[in-house]
Amino acid sequence: MKFLSNSLKVTFLLLSVLFLNGCSSDDGDATTGNIEGVWQLGRIYGNATYSGMNSTMDGDSEGTMEFKSDGTYDSNIISGYLEVTIPSLNYSETTVIEPVTESGTYSYNSSTDDLIIDGETSKVVTLNANFMKIKTLINDSGVVGVLYSEYSR
Repeated sequence: MKFLSNSLKVTFLLLSVLFLNGCSSDDGDATTGNIEGVWQLGRIYGNATYSGMNSTMDGDSEGTMEFKSDGTYDSNIISGYLEVTIPSLNYSETTVIEPVTESGTYSYNSSTDDLIIDGETSKVVTLNANFMKIKTLINDSGVVGVLYSEYSR
């Protein structure tokens, strides 16, 4: 039962990371578009290690993220889910992403692909006219990994 409480901790930590989007660049991806505008939320996926156990994550989200020209953003998550799987334990858990609306500030440096959302620094991996991918680095409370968030217009 202790494992289940730890896995819930990991799941909730990973969900909180969705709103931070701390990232790192990948070779071969281009960032040639404009971040301003309305983006549709989409697929979420990645992997992490907690207490020596490897896990994978896969999910989907529905809603919008709008980056405005004045340096503010509005996020409206309608629904979603994230499935966390730990293969070595033959364990899987699906967490529902509850609806939430948030606003705040952001800045984006197109030269370095640094994206700062409410003080949390990120990197945009892919950005073009129709698609954006953000790679979230996870390193908190013993959880280390990566979570990708995809957006489209």
